[in-house]
Amino acid sequence: MTTDTLSSASRIAQFYALTKPRVVQLIVFCALIGMVLAVPGWPSGAQWLQMAVSCAGIWLVAAAAAAFNCLVEKHIDARMQRTSWRPTARGELSSSQALVFSAALCSLGSAILFVGTNPLTMWLTLATFVGYAVIYTVVLKPRTPQNIVIGGASGAMPPVLGWAAMTGQVGPEALILFLIIFLWTPPHFWALALYRV
Repeated sequence: MTTDTLSSASRIAQFYALTKPRVVQLIVFCALIGMVLAVPGWPSGAQWLQMAVSCAGIWLVAAAAAAFNCLVEKHIDARMQRTSWRPTARGELSSSQALVFSAALCSLGSAILFVGTNPLTMWLTLATFVGYAVIYTVVLKPRTPQNIVIGGASGAMPPVLGWAAMTGQVGPEALILFLIIFLWTPPHFWALALYRV
């Protein structure tokens, strides 16, 4: 392998790390659960295809939100052992690179959802992006310890996105799935916080 090849592979790995892959995988998994529950019986081939397209779009927008979060919190991340390895925290990727990467992922994911799924799912997914990347990260996190309670709404959205992707609407079943995750998030997070203190 040449130095240029290794450098390109390293740069790709840095951008991939910005997407917080483990967190995004969990988001997409919860969205998939919403999709499967929204379909009565065993999904048809066309429904499996729709699920795959929807998961791809949701993955891209969620990854964009994660990258934006890394950009906004790079100075905080640099001071914490758990996050100091992130490429933005280490200065391996510039703010403009992270911003363009986030915008590109969000735009592509939104286009996939609008064309391949339905406009409702796209708008709900964009609202989730704004909820996490802007309201939670920029507004709430620096100002109140209750950020996880309010911001938990974004983390509870994936099953709703999945339900909307398959039905084109948000029914009471989707709201119950939302409520389960929303109520679970604060005690789960606080328990982890107490463990880490």
